[in-house]
This record gives sequence, C-alpha cells and structure tokens, in this order.
Amino acid sequence: MPNNFKTGDVVKLKSGGPRMTISDGAASGMYMCHWFNREGEVWTPQHAGFKPEQLVAADQSE
Repeated sequence: MPNNFKTGDVVKLKSGGPRMTISDGAASGMYMCHWFNREGEVWTPQHAGFKPEQLVAADQSE
C-alpha cells in the first residue's frame, strides 16, 4: 500500500538519494518534491514528480 504523504513531509527515494520535501500531491497520484544540489558553494534548487511507491519517509536525524 502506498504512503500518504502531505505537504512539508521529508522523504527520499527508496533507491537512495537526497532528502526531499513534498510540496504538492497532484490528482494524478504523483508527489512534487523539492531538494537542493550543491556544487562547491552554490546550492541549486531542483524539483521532480514521483509516484508514492517510489518514496519513503526520511529519517529526521539524518
């Protein structure tokens, strides 16, 4: 059964990767997630949509 995430939840892909913040759950069943990539001193915002089956809640202590 897929997770039911809400806006503001911190998640990551089941396969790993950065912690992301849920910003919206679309009617299509996809969750829009936002995160930052760092290159040197520059932080670049990123976003993408993921199916709930691809996501797990991120450990807040990470």
